[in-house]
Amino acid sequence: MAPIVPDGPVNLPSLVEGDAPLELDIGFGRGRSLITRARQRVSRIVGIEIKTKWSHKVEERRVREGLNNARALCADARELLARSGPDGCVARAFVHFPDPWWKKRHEKRRVVSESFLDTLARLIAVGGQLLVQTDVDDRADEYEALLAAHPAFDVLRADSNPFGAESNREVRAAEDGLPVYRLLATRIE
Repeated sequence: MAPIVPDGPVNLPSLVEGDAPLELDIGFGRGRSLITRARQRVSRIVGIEIKTKWSHKVEERRVREGLNNARALCADARELLARSGPDGCVARAFVHFPDPWWKKRHEKRRVVSESFLDTLARLIAVGGQLLVQTDVDDRADEYEALLAAHPAFDVLRADSNPFGAESNREVRAAEDGLPVYRLLATRIE
């Protein structure tokens, strides 16, 4: 079973072996992006997935492949990261196709929000990067507006994924001929 993080403060770097730069893979789903980044062995990756089934399967696969530079956790990223640290410990964060809820009453479940960006701004080191991907045009505009309004991020649209690790949804969107909207933000002073 995928590790469930205990209550209380969480030291993110201590969750993964090594001293390479730390990345967050938020909403990794079936784990393609997390496993690909782990195989590249250029960083340490903490993956956070709210769905127990997928976090469990990806953690089993990670262990089976001996990828000690990664960890798949079952958690709500909003709650977990709010109590995580230390500040500035993350080099990169990836948020894959968040917020699949369409109805107004589900807005409270949204991952990408002003408060979530505040948390990421605290955790991402100056010069670090945040990649947010979606296949919904309106959501891309919404996320871009949120990022552009946030004083800790400089944002631009990216034509492709610059990190060589596509998510399962990213691949599926390409197969279905759907556009993928990518926002690449840099953490600024």
